[in-house]
Amino acid sequence: MLEIRPVIHGDLPALSALAAQTFSETFAHLYSPEDLNAFLDASYAPEKLAAEMSGDGQFWRIAWDGSTPVGYVQACPVGLPHAEADPSCQGELKRIYVTASHHGRGLGGELLALALDHLSARYGDAPQWIGVWSENHRAQAIYKAQGFKKVGEYGFKVGATTDREFILRKG
Repeated sequence: MLEIRPVIHGDLPALSALAAQTFSETFAHLYSPEDLNAFLDASYAPEKLAAEMSGDGQFWRIAWDGSTPVGYVQACPVGLPHAEADPSCQGELKRIYVTASHHGRGLGGELLALALDHLSARYGDAPQWIGVWSENHRAQAIYKAQGFKKVGEYGFKVGATTDREFILRKG
C-alpha cells in the first residue's frame, strides 16, 4: 500500500538514494558516468537535501510502498532564471520523480496535485512555475493539461553537458 507523507530528517538517506536512482533512471543516458556521479553527489547528498529542506517555503513529500521509497516531490519559492519569476510571491514545482517500477500507477499525478495544491495555498493566484527538459514530452503534456505554458528556456548543466530546459508557467 502506498503512503505519501512529509519528508522527515530520518528519511534523508532514503530520499538521497531515491533521488539519485530516479534521476539516473530518467537521465543517465545523457551524461558520462563521471559527470553523472559528480552531479548526483553534489545535488542529492543527504546534507545537501537537508539544507534545501530547511529553507523558507519548502514543501517535500515522499511516497513509500511498504518500506521502499518510490517517489518524491519538492515545491518551493521559484528559482528559475526568468525575468518575471519572483520568489517573494511565486512558487515552483522543482522536482517530481517516481521510480520506473511505479510508473503508470497514478503516483506522479498524486504528487503533482499535492505540490500544486500547496503552491496555490501558499501563493494564491500568483503564477506557478516548472522547469522541464526539452525532450521530456510526456511531462510537458501533463503540465500543459494542468494549464502550464512555455514562457522561456535555460541551460541546465550536468558536467560537460548543458541540457535545454523549458520554463513553464501557469497563471
